[in-house]
Amino acid sequence: MGTVKRSLIIGAAVIVLLSGAVVALADTGTEKSVVTPSEQPITANENTNAVSITAPAAVLIDANTGQVLYAKNVLQKHYPASLTKLMTSVIALDLVKRGQLTLQSIIPVSQSAYKVAQTPGLSVAYLNPAEHITLARMLQYMFIVSADDAAVAVADSIAGSQKEFAKLMNEKAQALGLTGTHYTNASGLQNRDMYTNAWDVAILSRYLIKNDPIVLKYASEPGMYIHPGQYGPNYDQLLGQFNGLDGLKTGSTNEAGYCFSGTAIRGKTRLISVVLDTNSFSDVFQDTASLLGYGFSQFSSKLFQSAGQPLTTQLQVVDAANSELSVAPKKDVYVDVQKGSKQTISYTMTPDVLSAPIVVGQKVATENIVINDHIVQQVPLYALKSDPKADLIQKLWRTVVASAHQGARHIVKWVGSKVRKYV
Repeated sequence: MGTVKRSLIIGAAVIVLLSGAVVALADTGTEKSVVTPSEQPITANENTNAVSITAPAAVLIDANTGQVLYAKNVLQKHYPASLTKLMTSVIALDLVKRGQLTLQSIIPVSQSAYKVAQTPGLSVAYLNPAEHITLARMLQYMFIVSADDAAVAVADSIAGSQKEFAKLMNEKAQALGLTGTHYTNASGLQNRDMYTNAWDVAILSRYLIKNDPIVLKYASEPGMYIHPGQYGPNYDQLLGQFNGLDGLKTGSTNEAGYCFSGTAIRGKTRLISVVLDTNSFSDVFQDTASLLGYGFSQFSSKLFQSAGQPLTTQLQVVDAANSELSVAPKKDVYVDVQKGSKQTISYTMTPDVLSAPIVVGQKVATENIVINDHIVQQVPLYALKSDPKADLIQKLWRTVVASAHQGARHIVKWVGSKVRKYV
């Protein structure tokens, strides 16, 4: 082949290759809105070497953001013991918010509650059917002296039986995303079919504190008079001993070990720790103090994203007038960063909505906040503009562009083979 002919072929090939590259780049200008395989899930172990604890399972989170600061076997199945009373309180206080109960509503002492009150070895308030007790006082009994009979009385009053109340508990667990939890009773009395994990207890504790902060008033009381002359101290031995601690719930059975969902606040920062299945109350409170102390001393809060400001990554939307959608968080996003440690903070998106139409303000995705390849926080994202379905002309044009793109790929491939043949 002559030199001129070969030069013409190579020149044409270069032009076609450049054209094909331009077309191909049309597909790669935006980050993909998915979690990358290298990212560890939010429930993966995190900072386990930073704190020495005896518990087989534990977690520490920022109550304001939900960010995970420490995680150890958070999905491991355990018996909940009296941590069950957290959900019992949620069900009761949900009814208060809906106006079906008030804190001053009288909760009758059922025969099953009275039977529990007479059972040796249980934590009880020695209730009897002759008493007229308000819901507020029943909650005090549950949070201060972990009264099993109070929890049973509340459940029977609301649902008629433990079995029916457990259905309400499991429905609420499902609504809150507690995928590793199942309830069979309101008190936490041992049952082989009742279980939870540290992650679910943390989610539940955060929900309760956020939606029903009055429980902290009960949980932080050092004790109460169960009956005249009969004083019951709070099982929470960290009250008054750990700076800022004001709850939340203890639990123990032979099968569950010693458990504690603890929370403390310093300044604007509230932390929640969950410690499961230790060998003693001494261990469970020591582990809690270690985790909370670690969180307060080693982390500081940093503004990562501002409310309403569009993220640099846009969401890909199928069959929309605009195929790329700007999204943003509704609230400022703060991230807890470890002091004195170099950390890479980034984010990815997991779409909720993949096709049009989209309405402004609609939740369309979840943002995964990633620190050093570990998802530590998840934030809802919302559409900044409405995006209707694409009309016929837009769909036709996209079909043409897609066909041209595919054709360009074939041409690039063919010309590339010719270049390799003649060069």
